[in-house]
This record gives sequence, C-alpha cells and structure tokens, in this order.
Amino acid sequence: MNKFFYPKLALVNLKKNGNTYIPYILTCIGSIMAFYTMVSIHSNKGLDQMPGSMNLKTILFLGIIVIGIFAVIFLFYTNSFLIKRRKKELGLYSILGLEKKHIAWVLFYETVFVTVISLSLGLIGGVLIGKLLFLLLLNMVRFKSPLIFHVDYWGLLITTAVFLVIFGLTLLTNFLQVKLANPIDLLKGGQHGEKEPKSSWLVTLIGIISLGTGYVIALSVETPLEALLLFFVAVVFVIIGTYALFISGSITLLKQLKKNKTFYYQSRNFISVSGMIYRMKQNAVGLANICILSTMVLVTLSTTVSLYIGQEGMRRDFYPLDVSIIGAAANTDFAEVITMIESEKDKSNVRSKDEISFDLARFRAFQEGSHFLRDMVENQATDALYYQRISNITLIPLDDYNRLTGGNKRLAENEMLIFSVGDNYGEATIVFGDEQYLITEQLESIPMDFKKTQDMVTPTT
Repeated sequence: MNKFFYPKLALVNLKKNGNTYIPYILTCIGSIMAFYTMVSIHSNKGLDQMPGSMNLKTILFLGIIVIGIFAVIFLFYTNSFLIKRRKKELGLYSILGLEKKHIAWVLFYETVFVTVISLSLGLIGGVLIGKLLFLLLLNMVRFKSPLIFHVDYWGLLITTAVFLVIFGLTLLTNFLQVKLANPIDLLKGGQHGEKEPKSSWLVTLIGIISLGTGYVIALSVETPLEALLLFFVAVVFVIIGTYALFISGSITLLKQLKKNKTFYYQSRNFISVSGMIYRMKQNAVGLANICILSTMVLVTLSTTVSLYIGQEGMRRDFYPLDVSIIGAAANTDFAEVITMIESEKDKSNVRSKDEISFDLARFRAFQEGSHFLRDMVENQATDALYYQRISNITLIPLDDYNRLTGGNKRLAENEMLIFSVGDNYGEATIVFGDEQYLITEQLESIPMDFKKTQDMVTPTT
C-alpha cells in the first residue's frame, strides 16, 4: 500500500467532514490561545517589579490550571461528539476491507493534521491577542510599568507540550473505540438508539456536596487574601459539582419523577420526562460546559468591572490623606518643614484643606487575643499568610487626639482609647510585651482615618 495513502485519506476525510471538524479545530485554537495568553502574562519578568506582584502571579497561575482543566474536559467532549458522528464512516472502511490498524493510521494522521493546524494558528493567535491584552493591561494599571511585551518562547513550549498530551489522549480514546467495536456496530453507530442512562446516588451526592462546598467557601470569604488563597479550591469544587449534577443528578431527579406515578402518567409529563431521560446522557456534558462558561464570563466581567470602577475607593482606603509627610522627631525641624510646604504650595498655586499634624509611633505585631507580639518575620512579601496574621499599630498622644477632635478625653496611667479601621477590637485590655493597658473606649472615628470594609492587614490606632 502506498505510504502516502493514509495521509491522503486523512486529508480527504477532513475536507468531507469539514462541517464537524471546523468547529472542533476552532475550539482547539481558542483553548490554545487562552492558555498561552495566561502563561505569557504570568511569566513576564516585569511583573516581579510591580506592587502586589506575588498575589497577581498567584491568581494568574491558578487561572492557568483552571483553563487547562477546562480545556481537557471541553476537548474530550467535542472529540467524543465528533467520533460518534463518524462511526458509520469508519464502519464502512471496515466493510470495504480496511483492518483496524489501517483505520488507526487514518485516525492518527487526522489527529496530526488537526494538531498542526490548531497549534500553529492557536499559538500565532495567542501571540497576537496576547499583545492586545498586554496593551489593555498597561492602560488599566495607569502607572509607569516595567512590563515589556515579548514573545514567550518558554510559554510556547509549555502550551505545545500540554496540548500535545491532550491530543494524544483523545487519539488514544479514539483508538480504543475502534478496537473494541466490531464493524457492524461502527456501521450502525449513528443509528443506535439511546440506552436509558443509569443514575448514581453516590455521584449525585458528591455533586451536591462539591457544589455546596464551593459556594460556602465563596460566601464565607471575608478578606481579599482569603479570596486569593481559596479561589482555586472553590472553583474546582464548583466545576466538579456542576458536572456531577448534570451527568448524574439530572438523571436521578428524572427517574424519581418517573417513579411518581401520579405525576408521570400524565400526557404532558410522560413524553417530556421520558425524552429528557434518554437525551440527558448525551447532552449533560454540553449543558455543564455551557453553565461553567457562562459563570466564568459573568464572574470575570463583574470582578473586572468592579475592580476597575472601585479603584478610587480602594485608593482612598489605603491612603486616606492625599499627602502625608513623616519625619523622625529627633532629627527633623518641623518648623522648617512647614515653611517648605507653604513655599511649594505658593509656587504650584495649590490650596490645601483639612490639614492635621500630630506625633505618632508605628510598629507591626502579631495578635494573639489581647496580646501583641513583636514581628520577627523576615522576607514578608513572599508569605501571603503573613498579611492575615499581622496588625499595624499606630500610637498617638492623647493631647494630639483632643486637639484634633476638640474633645476633652482623660486617661489614667495604663489606659488607652482604641480605634480599628475594621471590626472593633473587642477586648477589654491590650498587652504589648510585658505592658498591659485597659481599654476605656472603642472609638468609631478618628480625624486621620476611617472605617473600611476590606483591608489587607488589621490597622489599629
């Protein structure tokens, strides 16, 4: 047999089945573009010089994993739909004399052509759309960024390796289907009626627990860092739960409705329930894909729009004062500082309002109940959990507080007023090292800061 017979036959098959192969190839291209774009942004060295780079890279890495998982599920589903449509054609080859190993060679070359086309167009498209997304990112961050666009060759290699594995697994699945089926079954593959799918209470229970766990995690998150750390866990649980409920939960529900004779033996219910039972086996994965894709789009859009619109609010939370000037009391002439400020205001024709001045002392400590322990952690930026356990402490004299508020608060020795930008402190005493102080009042506002709904650490004044 001519050595070019199988490649030629594979090309003919691709052309003849273009109406099914083109959507499949477009799906592959889209998955490759999305995966490479995430990998290239994650590996951009300029991210390391940006504020919050560790958190951003963690989010991008989790996004790469989610896209990879979804690509495997989606491509396997589309491949199974495609091979089912072609079973009659493959059976006809067997009837005409081709052995299963010959059919396997045809499938191999078809997969090779699809892989080459998908990877070539997907990677080229990923580079192009990656540059577009890169420019949009630069426009959104609104500050001088160290990010420089480049073609990520390591990302191209990773993307190629991942999708070669996926295409290899789909080819292996097709081989097994051809090997295990006899020619008559293949010839009549598209004509076989649907067998009633089996329901599984175990899979249904796993789906309910997984979906519930994912949503409980999402609803119980209170701080941005918790959201960052638990995002991937919640997403995986929701994906598992969605697939399990569509594949098995829907069948279980329909069969329970079928057992209810009062409900089932009615003309409008009998036909609809019976039809749905026989169709859900083939449509469940597709419906789950649509559901997850829709959810991803809505979450991405709502999160991106909320973050973009809320930039001013976040900036105001982190920086309640437009300009802050802090100097060490031992070596700073504050009268000279005030003179310099007034001079610069006159030069720039700037008017200021709500000016305040006060003495302060700042430090960081770990809170354990009412005790605040000295911060001994090094290289803090590499540990995200650090920011959940640390508190920023600012101490100001009572005289400055009374001057700024116009009040007349009084404190005895070892007594304090306390203000927290988040939840109130909630303890009767506060201990710094060996010194214990009695909290006489939980303040609801102070002139230099205000209550916040979210904050990376727990500031206390």
